[in-house]
Amino acid sequence: MTQIADKLRWYRYRHALLQSEVADRIGVDPKTYMRYEEYGRDYYPIEHMQKLAGMYVVPVESLLDDYNLFLYHDQGRQIRERRLSQKLTQKAYAANLGVSLDKLKKWEENRVRMFKSTWEKYFR
Repeated sequence: MTQIADKLRWYRYRHALLQSEVADRIGVDPKTYMRYEEYGRDYYPIEHMQKLAGMYVVPVESLLDDYNLFLYHDQGRQIRERRLSQKLTQKAYAANLGVSLDKLKKWEENRVRMFKSTWEKYFR
């Protein structure tokens, strides 16, 4: 299973839980949790995924897709490492990516989350 929604649904079925029960256990509105099990969602708040992983007794990484793993494993560090491996300044790397220097700095400092479409374009 590669979709987070499929994984969440599978674990919930396996534990014989209703969506509302899962939502209550992790402290979110039932409608919020229902959206977690829908396709097309890109971002899953890590604090909720950690609670779900704890509830299902699995590593949080096993619930995440590649994009959310990128975020979980410190997007800023990974972006910085890639830039430095190419021996580029922030300004030069931002120009190569076609983004503003300010945006690159925010990504590297984990102040702004990179959108999935951008991650797919540059880091997949």
